[in-house]
Amino acid sequence: PDIIRVKQGDIVRIYATNVETTPDATHGFSICEYNINASLEPGETATIEFVADKPGVYAFYCSEFCSPLHLEMAGWLIVEPT
Repeated sequence: PDIIRVKQGDIVRIYATNVETTPDATHGFSICEYNINASLEPGETATIEFVADKPGVYAFYCSEFCSPLHLEMAGWLIVEPT
């Protein structure tokens, strides 16, 4: 999704899957402010779990240069204050 919206204090669980089949098509998933940076080899799924304890708007994006569409692999995490 382009936007992930949660409440402050929520436990967030994201399943990120690299659906590529070519061996050199590594993807990543990163949210810097939450110290999240996962690298996913082709066919690999990562479970990313954290507590959304900081209200705000944070970018998430593919952290591995993967293709000409790399810059489009991004979205926003919105943590609404309680």
